[in-house]
Amino acid sequence: MISLLCKAIPLRLKITQTILFQVFAKPTAYFLSACCAFSLLSFDAIAQSSNSDEQAQLKNLKRAISSLEIKLQNQNQEKNALHNQLKAIELNASTLNSRVRQLNQQISGAESELSTLNKSKAQLESRINEQSSAIAEQIRAAHKMGEGEPIKLLLNQQDPQQVARVFKYYDYVLQSRSQKIEQFKDDIKDLTVLVETINKKKISLAKKKKNLEAERLSLAKSLDNRTAMLKQLESSLQSSEQKLNTLKRQRSELEEVISTVKSAAADIARPDGYLSFVSSKGQILWPLRGSLLQKYGNKRTRDLRWEGWLIKADAGSSVQAVHQGRVVFSNYLRGFGLLIIIDHSDGYMSLYAHNQELLRDTGDWVQRGEIISRAGNTGGLSDPAVYFEIRKDGQPVNPKSWLRSARSF
Repeated sequence: MISLLCKAIPLRLKITQTILFQVFAKPTAYFLSACCAFSLLSFDAIAQSSNSDEQAQLKNLKRAISSLEIKLQNQNQEKNALHNQLKAIELNASTLNSRVRQLNQQISGAESELSTLNKSKAQLESRINEQSSAIAEQIRAAHKMGEGEPIKLLLNQQDPQQVARVFKYYDYVLQSRSQKIEQFKDDIKDLTVLVETINKKKISLAKKKKNLEAERLSLAKSLDNRTAMLKQLESSLQSSEQKLNTLKRQRSELEEVISTVKSAAADIARPDGYLSFVSSKGQILWPLRGSLLQKYGNKRTRDLRWEGWLIKADAGSSVQAVHQGRVVFSNYLRGFGLLIIIDHSDGYMSLYAHNQELLRDTGDWVQRGEIISRAGNTGGLSDPAVYFEIRKDGQPVNPKSWLRSARSF
């Protein structure tokens, strides 16, 4: 036992010496390997930390917006029941408009698919008719020749090679006939399945059209209610002073929203490759095509002026993000209807009001030109339009110097 231990000790010393020699003989390689491993671990840790921070910031943004919405809702319940009724009606109409649009898309897709299926059915029926005629002709020919046809062919031939060729040809004819019959059977099966699929599609399409008609009737009723509610609101604001106070209150609520989202979104990181809002000055997209009903600075009431553009629109037309950015508000705001606010970093924001439908949620990152909403008249407008603002550090600026010329559409 002692002798074994004595042998083991030098061996361990030798191994240790070898390891130490390798480490100190090639310090650069080991150092670089260690650095690379550390860098990879650090990069993963940083990436995970960054992603976690962004998620936390987005949660804070949504939490801040939710708290503000509850606050404004409580304020509005105390102030004006008519405005609350209008909001409920417009939100209901927005939901119905969304359903109608989706059903129209589904019906269009189903009709296109049904058309393709019917074309396939017609092609299959044509091929089956051709096969049926060919098979019938072959059966008639075989019947005329009778069962002893191979013997007849053999007896009528003198040359053995000729006999072999004739039998080979006969085998081809039989094989071709068998293949055509099998193809005919398969096509009949495919046609049966296709007809069943078409019938199911027709039933589904009929249900969708029925649902669409019901949704349209509900929407028409909702819009009638909205018209009546607008008349009540108009009659309730008899004096210009009351109208002015209402507009001021609505503007004050918008300022509160902007202040809240500005603070909540300040620390949210922007993706790599972001193009700054300032660098695109003069080439910013319009939110949609349309003539200007009101320009920045136009007089609105005795003491108020327009702080953005009111752009004429067709109901349901697409509204696009003028520049890439983060959606920091996507909800209903009294006086502005369904409103989207996009933060473009560096203190810049864009606002899109009076929408019929909102297609992006708070926290979403949107690209330049991406469809974010559908134009409408929510917020009390009589005709569809989009109210558009650009803000720098919370203050409205004239969109004219930022957006590209209307002629470049």
